[in-house]
Amino acid sequence: MPDYYFERDFLMDRVSRGLKLYSGIALFLDYDGTLTPIQKDPSQCVLTEGLKEQLHILSQGRRVRIAVLSGRTLTDVRKRVGIRTICYGGNHGLDISGPGIRFIHDGATAARQLMTSAKRMLARELRLFEGAWLEDKKYSLSLHFRRLRGEEITALKRAFYKTLGEFPEKNSFSVIRGKKVLELTAVASWDKGKAALMLLDRLGRNWLPVVIGDDLTDETAFEALKKRGITIRVGRSRRTSARFYVKKQGEVERVLALLIDAVEHM
Repeated sequence: MPDYYFERDFLMDRVSRGLKLYSGIALFLDYDGTLTPIQKDPSQCVLTEGLKEQLHILSQGRRVRIAVLSGRTLTDVRKRVGIRTICYGGNHGLDISGPGIRFIHDGATAARQLMTSAKRMLARELRLFEGAWLEDKKYSLSLHFRRLRGEEITALKRAFYKTLGEFPEKNSFSVIRGKKVLELTAVASWDKGKAALMLLDRLGRNWLPVVIGDDLTDETAFEALKKRGITIRVGRSRRTSARFYVKKQGEVERVLALLIDAVEHM
């Protein structure tokens, strides 16, 4: 469980001290559930103008670097945020693009053909579940079931794992569990935490990491950076590596406002 509810004084003090010791702040953000509320239809997860303006202000700061790491495709998350000076990571960091960087994990490219075959098999077996759908994200495959309830979800998961178990290359896949989604990837050795560490290393200097996320997929980033920076979970949970939490997604805007204030007064 997170140790503390997120407080203004803590942030201002930690950032103030951090900017005396570090080159700047490296802000890592999830998209769905963090920058936008979770929606039954993922296409409706739209960034508010207010929050987008906050990201724009922060991205212009000389001592701030921002990376949005999402389970969405790189193209999708980059289009939804739409700020050129930000770094974007799609497919949980398998596919990254931003100022001075273009990265595609070697394993992701090699697994593309496997993903196509898995999609064909799963689509055939799961077609009877209305309200669930497969999303081909090139380097991963997502099974969404935000519109299902109770026994339908249990039956869907049973069919999913049964079908996957019959796949010839079943040992090549890894399943990432998220909020009302199962993510199928063939690169089990890579996650948001490793992507964030790689981006920090590429900065080439000491930066204070600040991580904000809400889902199981963000736990790898919390775990990787909890001893180095500030980790904040959206929504309290007993099973998280984040040290701090905010109660709901709407409070993320408040945290970003405090970051802007802290940076501007340094």
